[in-house]
Amino acid sequence: MEYLTQFLDMIKAERGLAKNTLISYKNDLEYFIQTTKNPLKITTADIKNHLKQLYTDGISANSLSRKISSIKQFFNFLQIEEVIKDNPALLIEHPKHSIKIPKYLTEQEVETLLKNAKKDKSPAGVRFCCMLELLYATGLRISELVSLKVSVVQKKYKKDGFYNIDDFLIIKGKGNKERLVVINKTAKALLKDYLDLRKKLLDGESSEWLFTTQVKFSTTKYINEKLKTRKDNHLSRQVFALALKEIAIKSGIDEEKVSPHIIRHSFATHLLNNGADLRVLQELLGHSDISTTQIYTHILDSKLKSIVNTLHPLAKRS
Repeated sequence: MEYLTQFLDMIKAERGLAKNTLISYKNDLEYFIQTTKNPLKITTADIKNHLKQLYTDGISANSLSRKISSIKQFFNFLQIEEVIKDNPALLIEHPKHSIKIPKYLTEQEVETLLKNAKKDKSPAGVRFCCMLELLYATGLRISELVSLKVSVVQKKYKKDGFYNIDDFLIIKGKGNKERLVVINKTAKALLKDYLDLRKKLLDGESSEWLFTTQVKFSTTKYINEKLKTRKDNHLSRQVFALALKEIAIKSGIDEEKVSPHIIRHSFATHLLNNGADLRVLQELLGHSDISTTQIYTHILDSKLKSIVNTLHPLAKRS
């Protein structure tokens, strides 16, 4: 366990991994150590037996692949630190698994969701509409959206006291990596409406979170009593996801088809479908590896076939 702690400290410091990723590494390796023997004396056969048992217990191919990655990196660390001479996980292979095509909504379905969201003029409705528009306009992860700080919104004030919002937000994503995302005119307008409402509801109080819970958004009162005893925090993912399900039902869309992550998939799919480059999409989504973005190539596949069948000289002969 001492070496495990050192390994986790190393990958946290050198790779800047997200908290949830570190927890996954820790859980995988703690279970591995507890169910095998002293890692310093373990063999390749022991590792294979451990993985075989996980497979027998019904673990998915993706989860098994992640656990193999944790084990391989741990033993690689032990070898580099000269704790062990030979790496028993060196020849362990990852399982083959099929790539799942991401689910997404059509452009018309997203437009319907946004249209119905705009009908609710209550504080809660204004906040939700702003969040939904930002989610679809930027492709943010839901964890990134709900935890946005108000400081990410750059305001440009005019002489008359009015202000405009900058076209970019600086997002801190997985592993504390920063990236720029573009916000369109509609998203900026809704964000400005929300900021004006937020300022009114806070009534002189402060909060670092853009979508704060420092004030209570009610569907019946426009201005609510400040919840002075509540700890300042941001809106939870669960609250937003529930509101998204509700607007899906009102829009006549199967609620099982709608989730924050599916909105993110829809953002990516619609961009590619309208001509965006895969590398650009990688930057917008905050993927560190292009292979992660390639799950969206189902869109490119159909477009490439259409181009070849339409524009290739041989296709014109038929």
